[in-house]
Amino acid sequence: MSVSRKALLAAGTGILIGLSSAALAQSKKSTPATTIGEGEAIMVNGANVHKSNSNVTAAQHSAAVSKGAKEIGAGAVIYKQGGKLYMLEDSANERASQSFQDQFDVDY
Repeated sequence: MSVSRKALLAAGTGILIGLSSAALAQSKKSTPATTIGEGEAIMVNGANVHKSNSNVTAAQHSAAVSKGAKEIGAGAVIYKQGGKLYMLEDSANERASQSFQDQFDVDY
């Protein structure tokens, strides 16, 4: 087999692997938009999610808490309906994400 045939075969194999990976990714119901680490901040603004490039300081956190910032649980869902943003948090009886289980690839 010539070098050009080997290269063509390798390229074709790579394309097939890439296409099968893309098909798997498209079959998922959801994908992570971002990750959030300690001190990082995200903002949901209409249809966009923005992640800050700088960390939240202790002073900023204290000021936000004094103005009413509240801790939310890990299962909280933020969604938009009728042009307004809503947040649903876990209750004592049900995880918030269970109401949206058809939209996410998560275990319940």
